[in-house]
Amino acid sequence: MTTNALSLHHAEFFEARGISPELATQFEIYTGAVIGEKPNRHVVPNPGGNVIAFPFLEHGTVVNEKYRAERNGEKVFWHRKDGKRTFWNADALDDPALATGAQPLVITEGIEDAMVAIESGWPLTVSVPDGAPPVPKDGRLQPLDPDQEASGKFEFMWINRDRLKRIKRFVIATDDDGPGQRLAAEIVRRIGAVRCSFVTFPQGCKDLNDVRQKHCQSAVHELLRDAKQYPVRGLYRLSEYPKIEPLRPVKLRWKSFDGEVGHTHGWMKIFPGEFMVITGIPSHGKSTWTLNVLVDLAQLHGWRTAIFSPEMPTVPHIRDKLRKILIRRSAEDEKGNAVPNAVPWTDADADAFVEGAFVFIDNDPNGEDEDDLTLEWIVERARDAVMRDGIRVLVIDPWNEVEHAKRRDESGTEYIGRGIRLLKRFARQYEVTVVVLAHPTKDVNDRGKPRTPIMYDIDGSAHWFNKPDHGIVIERDPVKNESTVHIAKVRFEETGYRGEIKMKFDPATQCFGPLDAGPQMDFT
Repeated sequence: MTTNALSLHHAEFFEARGISPELATQFEIYTGAVIGEKPNRHVVPNPGGNVIAFPFLEHGTVVNEKYRAERNGEKVFWHRKDGKRTFWNADALDDPALATGAQPLVITEGIEDAMVAIESGWPLTVSVPDGAPPVPKDGRLQPLDPDQEASGKFEFMWINRDRLKRIKRFVIATDDDGPGQRLAAEIVRRIGAVRCSFVTFPQGCKDLNDVRQKHCQSAVHELLRDAKQYPVRGLYRLSEYPKIEPLRPVKLRWKSFDGEVGHTHGWMKIFPGEFMVITGIPSHGKSTWTLNVLVDLAQLHGWRTAIFSPEMPTVPHIRDKLRKILIRRSAEDEKGNAVPNAVPWTDADADAFVEGAFVFIDNDPNGEDEDDLTLEWIVERARDAVMRDGIRVLVIDPWNEVEHAKRRDESGTEYIGRGIRLLKRFARQYEVTVVVLAHPTKDVNDRGKPRTPIMYDIDGSAHWFNKPDHGIVIERDPVKNESTVHIAKVRFEETGYRGEIKMKFDPATQCFGPLDAGPQMDFT
């Protein structure tokens, strides 16, 4: 054990929050001072300092430290340079009581809240390393920043993924405010609502620290004891539902898709957790149109995507398509208007964006580790991508390239129904939009002349029309250089309206855009 000391001032700081100095000493928390100059500035033990140091211990070894100080009356926090971004009190993850379900793991937003829970009889409590993400502006997630997100805000969950998978029950006790609710939603999205319970704070309290100070220690214990399971099945009263963000469908950059041009021409917005099916005759552009949509979701809303596309190699085909789209988009604003004197991106700029916004589900690119590409294998990789990268979209392109593991006792229609249920369950549990591209049957050719397919033409089953939240048909007329996006299925009225939208496709830039300057087709 370390001999680092906690100053009297800081001991009183913990006592005022109902935390004993003895507990702080147990976790080797100490008073320190900042010495040195940037970039070599660091914290050393010093009873006369103004910094509280919270060590992150793993099997008795300090792997990181979080620091708390006050500057001009404001709280400031930072971590030790190159520290491991894991849970505080991570050793609790290995307790056998968690694997049997005898006890839940309590997850808090801050270390002091975790200490309050431990002091109140919940020793298997951890804190996230660096608090909650900021509240989205105007209901939209912050744009991706590859430099800031190289490791990911939720790296602490990814590096502990094997330990978290063994845990039967979780109690999510993050702060009852915008950032805390967003943090809770992201944690639940990664580990699955079926294992999670939530707490309901008393009036006037936003965290466990407030409950301890305004009520008592037993109130904290009872709050965690009475945590309610997230509603995932069965019957519930309104009061049993947790506070979650309302459904917020997001727009694409094309104005014709946002509902402002009138219902008769169709419109569509995409929402987290939906199941979308896209079809069209091969070579009519459904894959490229989908890539255009994915770039929109990344640039406008910060959504990351995982792509499974065995038919189209990631390098060079998908990479080159994304390069062309991004280079064209770099000279436009969010509405597609040309930006005067804009300096277009280079291939390297586009690749850097793709590195941050996309992940690809594939066998070993070197061919050394070949897996059976079953739907179950793809979904398991997608779960890993939720945990590691926080993906919001999963694309399977196309369905017929998935190695189908149909049981002997089920028909093709039954297998497709089971596969769609698996994808929709994954979409709901993790709030990931699942997009499946599926080819129509050969029946769309009438005496050598193809007709416009409908959703019922998709090879295999009528499930492809009945089950999705959005059904899209992409059709291209190469003579007129005109594409039609048929919005053939819309489940929820706030996310769209059935109809057709005319577009044009530019092969040089791989971009879809406005067909003409008419009032109904004004994409700017």
